Amino acid sequence: MSKAIVARNFSIQVISRILAVFVGLFSIAILTRSLGTNAFGEYTTAITFLQLFGVIVDFGLTLTLVVMISEEGADAEKIVGNIFGLRIISGAILFSIAPIAVLSLPWSDAVKEAVLVGSIAYVLMGGATLLVGVFQRYHAMWRAGLAEILNRLALLIFVALFAWFELGVVWMVVASVIANAIWLFSMLRLARPFLHIRFLHDWKMWQHVWGRSWPIAVSIFFNLLYLKGDILFLAYFRDQTEVGIYGVTYRILDMLTAFPVMFMGILLPIVVNTWSAGNHDEFRAHVSRTFDFFMITAIPIIIGTQQIAKPLMRLIAGPGYDASGDILKLLIFAVFGVFLGALFGHLVVALNKQKPMTWGYVGVAIVTVVGYFLFIPKFGMWGAAWMTLFSEWLIALITFSVVYKVTKVKLHFVVASKAIFASAIMYLFLRFVPSLSVLVDILIAGILYLAIMLLTKGIKMEDVRALKNARQSIE
Repeated sequence: MSKAIVARNFSIQVISRILAVFVGLFSIAILTRSLGTNAFGEYTTAITFLQLFGVIVDFGLTLTLVVMISEEGADAEKIVGNIFGLRIISGAILFSIAPIAVLSLPWSDAVKEAVLVGSIAYVLMGGATLLVGVFQRYHAMWRAGLAEILNRLALLIFVALFAWFELGVVWMVVASVIANAIWLFSMLRLARPFLHIRFLHDWKMWQHVWGRSWPIAVSIFFNLLYLKGDILFLAYFRDQTEVGIYGVTYRILDMLTAFPVMFMGILLPIVVNTWSAGNHDEFRAHVSRTFDFFMITAIPIIIGTQQIAKPLMRLIAGPGYDASGDILKLLIFAVFGVFLGALFGHLVVALNKQKPMTWGYVGVAIVTVVGYFLFIPKFGMWGAAWMTLFSEWLIALITFSVVYKVTKVKLHFVVASKAIFASAIMYLFLRFVPSLSVLVDILIAGILYLAIMLLTKGIKMEDVRALKNARQSIE
């Protein structure tokens, strides 16, 4: 594959992710305005509850699929078909439990009905997200991006339609069922140039996959327990209005989280191949460049949000969500932990060190859940936000320690310091220059930050080219 094609695929993927985020923001804007804080809280509670079951269903299969089909001599069609079959069967079984489990919780009928309908949406989504691994392996993530955009557009259309008719929480979840069905169908169609994906059920293969994926599954489950547990505990101890205010802020964080995960999806086959081939210096170079890239991205987001949080949340969520701007100022600091957690969490998988890392995720989950019990009843969404910060930063530190023990990789902070300098100037611009509108302010501030980083050589084009060359080398 030529460098031009590799560069084009990467560029299309980034553009598709940005488009998907913008379409998703429009959907959130409609949801918050049409439902109001209380009903949006019910919607958030139902979706978060289903996400816990979604992680159990995933069982680490997505990451396991990427690793297995990236290995030398792998029978990709057999592996993908069996993991796809395993995902559909396990999803159908486990998501049939979710509507029963929610009956024991003190939530409204709307939440319980939304969980029932949403179970179908999550079975469909599970099949679609699994197939992202195919496009990661064959370096055609633009296809996955296209399918995601179709999903987001369908969701936007049906959310707007149901909002027009004032149909309420449950019908907003019906919109997800329709959109996710379109997503799965699109993923299957777009994967055909690489693999003919069929439902396979080789029991020995399933056992092998289970054996490789369960440490990842446990890690991801406990990861989500402390990451999403804040909303569930908030819904249990406080009213749905507070959940709605906190939940809309968290949706912004979720969208930002997608970027490091997307990037690590590109990098994972590269580092698996590099480490397994014994090219350890090259492996460390990839890690160092990725750390720099994540600092370039995360630092201006955190610093810039301190100035634009309130007008941004007013623009996105509308009236009734004023407190979400203050929450965003605090919660945005979790981005630092999220980016580094994504980097070193994926490297743990690449190094096949999931089992020792499992205890780290379990420990963080236990401490964080105890914190939720102690602080959410008293401090509400502020207690939830502080515990989220604590857990994200701690897990980033633990995953780094596991990776460092194996690879002795060293992180350099020259680029990070330049990012802090450029972000400080950007913040002063946002603080003291009269605002035109929040979107225009973000655009100008972003250009200013980028210009300073280029002038100080905090951004170097040779690092971008090195990643592209690495992708080409494993074609």
